[in-house]
Formats: sequence, structure tokens, C-alpha cells
Amino acid sequence: MKLRNRNNQDANDNNMLPLVNIIFLLLIFFMIAGVIQKQKELYEVDLGQATIDTYVEREINTIFIDDDGSLVFNDEPIAFDNLAEIVANLKDKTQLMIAADKELSAFRLNKVLLVLANQDIKKLFIMTSKDD
Repeated sequence: MKLRNRNNQDANDNNMLPLVNIIFLLLIFFMIAGVIQKQKELYEVDLGQATIDTYVEREINTIFIDDDGSLVFNDEPIAFDNLAEIVANLKDKTQLMIAADKELSAFRLNKVLLVLANQDIKKLFIMTSKDD
């Protein structure tokens, strides 16, 4: 008389567990990824894009802002109250660079940016340094 081997059936059931675990992990991943995509579309946020250009040494109007808020425009110290007038009288308003001290408060930088926002400047660059 031949008896059935019960060990073969138990071994086949255990081999399916890792596959089921992987399927559940994939399901959870795609559910979360779908929720993130729907939230972005829900609020209609248009994300900004950044491009990294190679730096070319060129003459550009530059505003240097010290940590105490003092301004230097093209190597000449200026008063904050005269900034709008000086920028308005520029011949070339296509580009302007800001070089701000790293200790400058956001409040003082924002004051300068608000003055520049009312001018007809096409591109505004903020100079940074690369950490080594």
C-alpha cells in the first residue's frame, strides 16, 4: 500500500509566502505613489525648474549686501533709500546680480528684493559659493 507524503504539500505552501510579501509591498508602494501624484494635481502646483549654467566671467551690475544691510552697487557704496532710483536709471536692466553675506538676515534681503521687484529687471541672479 502506498501512502501519500504530507511533507510535499506543506513545503509548497511555504514557498509562496515570499512572493505574497513582495506583492503586498509593491501594492503599498504604488498606492502611496498614486496618492502623492493626485495631491500635486489637486492643488495645481506648477513646480519650478532649475538649470545649472556654466559660469562665465562677464560684466554685470552687482549689488553687494553686507551682514549689517549696507549696500555696495558696482563698487560704490550707496544708501538703501537711493537703490530704487539707481536701478531705475540703469541702461542695461536685463540682468542684475545680488551677492549677499551669509550672515545677512532674510528680513534685510527681502527689503532689497521688494525694491527690485518694482523694477523692469529680466533676470536676477543670487551669487552663492560652492562648498568643498
